[in-house]
Amino acid sequence: MKLFGKKRGLVLAAIFLLIINLFLLTSCTKFPGRTPTNNLGNFEDNKYYQGFDGMLMRFSENMPPYRMYYYGDQYDNSFDVNVEVANVGSAWSRGGIFLSGYDPTMIEFLGINPARSSGQSCMIDIGNIGFGEFGGTMRCENFFIGAGDQGTFEIGFQNLFGSGGSYSDRLDLNRLFGGIDLWYQHSAGGQDRMSIGFNNPGIDIEYANHGRLLIALFEGLDFSRNFGVEYLLEGDNQDYPGGGLAYINFDGNIVRWPPGLDQTYQSFLITNCFLYATYAAPVVCIDPTPFSQNQKVCVPRQFTGTKGQGAPVAVTYVEQENTPRQAIFTIHVKNVGGGQVYDPGRLEMCSPYFPGRVTSEDLNIVYIGDIRVSGDLQRLHCMPNDFVRLDPKTGEGIIVCSYDIPFSGLKSAYESPLVVELWYGYSKTMEKKVYIKRAI
Repeated sequence: MKLFGKKRGLVLAAIFLLIINLFLLTSCTKFPGRTPTNNLGNFEDNKYYQGFDGMLMRFSENMPPYRMYYYGDQYDNSFDVNVEVANVGSAWSRGGIFLSGYDPTMIEFLGINPARSSGQSCMIDIGNIGFGEFGGTMRCENFFIGAGDQGTFEIGFQNLFGSGGSYSDRLDLNRLFGGIDLWYQHSAGGQDRMSIGFNNPGIDIEYANHGRLLIALFEGLDFSRNFGVEYLLEGDNQDYPGGGLAYINFDGNIVRWPPGLDQTYQSFLITNCFLYATYAAPVVCIDPTPFSQNQKVCVPRQFTGTKGQGAPVAVTYVEQENTPRQAIFTIHVKNVGGGQVYDPGRLEMCSPYFPGRVTSEDLNIVYIGDIRVSGDLQRLHCMPNDFVRLDPKTGEGIIVCSYDIPFSGLKSAYESPLVVELWYGYSKTMEKKVYIKRAI
């Protein structure tokens, strides 16, 4: 009986220890739906707005085939180069696909004529960016006669979502803005004046983010001008899960064969030139009394972005410093997509058929499209103010912004998202090599 009582005591003790361990384990378990946060709150745990890609492309299977034959003039030597373009990032995108790299004396494609100058090309320079008005210049140069044509535009925030009329016959802004019209006004003196505004800034500004306003502002770009095939695709976000997908086809034909040649290799390069936006909203700490010893819900700390924001240019980390009047943010951005960053107003230069020369002035320009503390329409004061030039060697750039704290009587710190939207042009290229043999 004593032995049985001893065993019973051991069993009860083991059960008691098991209950204690289960209780401790349960107390450490996270609440359902909760995820660990970093020092400034974690916007990286979103389902969307992650990754380092914007637009992806690839050759469709067997289009073109890896092996082709030339049968002579009496047979059809046609083939297709088909490209799949997918928007896997978080922003809307408008761009063009260009096909090059092949011998134009041997192969011809419908709509591509390298022997013919593409004629006119336009560049858009934004003069100032900020809530209130945009302004800038559109310059079109005719490479046939060497003359230039120039027009100016101004953009205010009064009538964006209330004006009627057609903005463009080429760009489907009804699809882009969900039935909300923009209008394009031709003013006197040969100048084109564009008026864009917000009736309800607190709501409409958020809707214009994610690349929508970027595409509207740079509507004057025309990728078909230099033999590109255009597309407009939705981003992978809550409104369009999975993002947009397009199939672009080039109709080709082997038109000439060099005498004495039995076989050869030809390369096909596809170049994707597109507008894109990076949208980041890390949670920051706004503290009107940074030197007080009161209990606070947060303290300013550095945010480090490790998962990207679903775009090829990323906000990598944000440093914060608070004063009694301002919150100061040092924002680090970097080209992480493996492609080339273009000034968005000069993106037509991305075409392999562009008649001019691309210089360092045209590359590595990232516009500061929107930067504010969420819920407040006050645009932050930044240096530089309009755009940041990325280091061509490292692909990195720095923006320093200050936020004037509007609540003078507030003594408590609070957390709020810091909205950062960056605008840029981007380019990536891939190659496929095919083997061509003379059949007869």
